[in-house]
Amino acid sequence: MKRIEKSLNHLRRIIIKSKILVFILFVQTIFSQELLEQGQSFFASKQYTKAIKVFEEILENDHVNISAMNELAGVYNKLGNIPLIIHFYNKSLNIKENQPDTWLSLGNIYYHDENIPAAVYAYKNSIKHRPNFAKGHNNLATLFKESGEIDLAIVHFEKAVENDTGYSRAMRNIGDIYLNRGNSEKAIYWLERATQTEPGSLYGWFWLGRAYVQNGDIQKGIQNYLKVLAQKPDLPQVHHHLGKAYFEIRDYNNAIHHVRLAMEKNPAVIPFYISLSKIYAHIQQESAALAILQDALALDRNSTAIYIERGNIHKSASRFEEALNQYELAALVAPEEWQGYYKKGVVLYYLSRMKEAKEALTKAQELSSENGAVFHFIGLVALAENDLETAEAMLQKASEYDYKNADVWFHYGQTFLRLEEYEAAEKYLLISLELNSYNSETLYSLGQVYKKLKEPLKSREFLKKFKNMSDIEEKVERLSTKIHMQPKNSTLRLQLAELYEQSGQRDRALMVYRQAAYIGNAEAERRIKNILNNLN
Repeated sequence: MKRIEKSLNHLRRIIIKSKILVFILFVQTIFSQELLEQGQSFFASKQYTKAIKVFEEILENDHVNISAMNELAGVYNKLGNIPLIIHFYNKSLNIKENQPDTWLSLGNIYYHDENIPAAVYAYKNSIKHRPNFAKGHNNLATLFKESGEIDLAIVHFEKAVENDTGYSRAMRNIGDIYLNRGNSEKAIYWLERATQTEPGSLYGWFWLGRAYVQNGDIQKGIQNYLKVLAQKPDLPQVHHHLGKAYFEIRDYNNAIHHVRLAMEKNPAVIPFYISLSKIYAHIQQESAALAILQDALALDRNSTAIYIERGNIHKSASRFEEALNQYELAALVAPEEWQGYYKKGVVLYYLSRMKEAKEALTKAQELSSENGAVFHFIGLVALAENDLETAEAMLQKASEYDYKNADVWFHYGQTFLRLEEYEAAEKYLLISLELNSYNSETLYSLGQVYKKLKEPLKSREFLKKFKNMSDIEEKVERLSTKIHMQPKNSTLRLQLAELYEQSGQRDRALMVYRQAAYIGNAEAERRIKNILNNLN
């Protein structure tokens, strides 16, 4: 009986101690919570020293209080103390791993500290513990996008949108990826969704404008750029893209106006000078184009784009040696970039220096292994050397990467004509003709193909078209030479535009009429209106 009584007394003491312990823990929790709220109040009012003192006091009494640790990391984040931020987040996560928001915050710190592997690890843990965590997927996707792992980036951006249908930033990023890949239709789909979801985002409208322009819908692109500038008129990049869009439709006044505005707002951006130079070069104002590039060189003598554009101007005027000199400088300034070697190879081809051309183009291919333009000219060099097997292989690749280029299909067809594979030659020459129906060489080659295929009626038809078109090309060449010598003579441009219009080449006619109108020819303005009215 005494033993039972003794055991009961012992049990009563344990129960009392437990109740006391629970009460102490309860009081401690209440106290910690009150202190936590006090610390948060100091944090919110930017009294960081007081906040730190309060959160440290909590940890002195409660060593595993992860809320205090996370708050301390947040305070040190405001103070920019990276080591202590990381220390407290990691300490918190060691106690409790399942904290998706804390993993996200830690990932953000690693990202801004440029510790990308650690940031990836943190973001992956955030979605491991919360698979439907849209922000975690978005931030991880951003890292994949920046590191060039584009397919993984798309997967996680799409998961972000799947888990948060209003996540416009993720939509914009997907649109931007497709824009950079040249897939304008998918870019438009995602960027339209982004602008519908967040109509106040100027980035969304700007990128959507770029997608429309890339897709050939220039007017819609212009409308989007103007929408952005109506709200924020001092954005140089938007003025630049707007100027380039106007240039696409040969509205030279607006093109020059907006590119110059971009330069005024930020005179240190080299692409602005390149764009303006291209516009002046296009209207045969060569001196102005070269002067602008000289201004760009004064800002940056190590810009490949400047030397390439100078080379392009010389090449357009058939000054191939001067062009070669500029392209060699481009390759010297940036030996890791393909453009200088490619341009050098092209002009060496025109100079009939095939061995050197092949070396330069091979180097360009090593640096840009999936480039239709490079494949095209490697194929042309092989064609010039009568290496028809290489020519066929290279031009086939060129046609895959640059399938809208009429010249690629023409040279591909030429290869099969020389291989005496006339059906294949006919097929590819007709594709070229569909893309550009005004190339006399294509018409002549088709005449020869149909002669070999024993179709005399078709042969005569195409050879007759060839004769007519070659006569027009000769006249165009004579007028173009005169315009090059007298770039401000609007009457010569009017004659060239009339020649294009009479031969049914309305797009080219419209372009030259606009050049004449830019110089100040009132008759050109009237004819532009007539063409546009007839098109409508």
